[in-house]
Amino acid sequence: MASNDHYVIAGNGPAGNAALNTLRKNDPESRITIISDESVGFYSKPRLCSYISGRIEEDELFIHEDLSFDNTRLRLGQHIQSIDPDQKIIFLSHMEKINYTKLIIASGSKPSPSPYMTQFMPYLKSITDFHEAKTHKQCIHDAQQFLVLGGDLVGFKFIDMLISMGKAATLILYPQAFWPFVLDSDMVDRITASLEPKGIRIMVNDRIQSIQDADGGYQVATLNHARNEIEEHYCDQVFAFSGMTPNIDFACKKGFDIDHGILVNEYLRTRFQDVYACGSCAQIFNPILKVYQTTIGWTNAETQGEIAALNLLGANQVTRLAPQKYFDLEGVKIKTSWWDDTDENPNPDGDF
Repeated sequence: MASNDHYVIAGNGPAGNAALNTLRKNDPESRITIISDESVGFYSKPRLCSYISGRIEEDELFIHEDLSFDNTRLRLGQHIQSIDPDQKIIFLSHMEKINYTKLIIASGSKPSPSPYMTQFMPYLKSITDFHEAKTHKQCIHDAQQFLVLGGDLVGFKFIDMLISMGKAATLILYPQAFWPFVLDSDMVDRITASLEPKGIRIMVNDRIQSIQDADGGYQVATLNHARNEIEEHYCDQVFAFSGMTPNIDFACKKGFDIDHGILVNEYLRTRFQDVYACGSCAQIFNPILKVYQTTIGWTNAETQGEIAALNLLGANQVTRLAPQKYFDLEGVKIKTSWWDDTDENPNPDGDF
């Protein structure tokens, strides 16, 4: 392999680190830079709730990267402003420029709050990264009554954590918050049947009308459109989980093909020869169904990071399915990848 390349990986999650390990194994003399907008190293986001609840210690969250190579550099706390794929330059938000020879975009997803919730943002907390988990950990332990909005996949891990901690919670469920899929009415009924016996009250599609400070907590008014009724709730904390969207703002300015995510072919290559994208920031062409599709989940991200790196080095591997293809969401199985023919279904009664 050539030793004069400078590979840049945009993202320090499972896809980015799988790409790093693959590049380092196959081209050990090359120069590699990883750019992350977070200020901490590689950690397990799926374990954030275990850290908050006290089941694991802080250091157990972190996955120690092998950065012992002199020509590997980790740039933490760096926000990518834009990418010029023609000139092969990355522009950081503080005006620094980074030149690359080949690029892997593995920037993951970011929260996608509902526009109507914008006015309530000063009152809403979330758990989408280590900084938020560390910031809110103590107030979660101190609180007893929670109002949880949205209920995406991260939100359901949060609900399960509250149950394990003996907390009380009301969940206002928004079925459209589960990008890249939408819960149908049967799935909502099954989720409700699973959670209500555990003490979680479920409300579906009720809208927040107001949030006010009250006695050290919050007084929240919600509107049920079906009944045209206003209901008042008192809670100690309000958390919002309103779905995720690909973290690709920096790619929207310089000619990348974008639908919901960055469009790539079945080899994970973008329309630019030396730029690949993988993980939840990418929409991958499915040659069987002739559509671009998204994937979620840690295992899918790792698999795609490895394949993107191999193809960047000259291989010609088609994206393959990760072994784990379904999340179990309170008894509802949700498919993590639509890469194969969608006829395969382990439970035809409402699963997808």
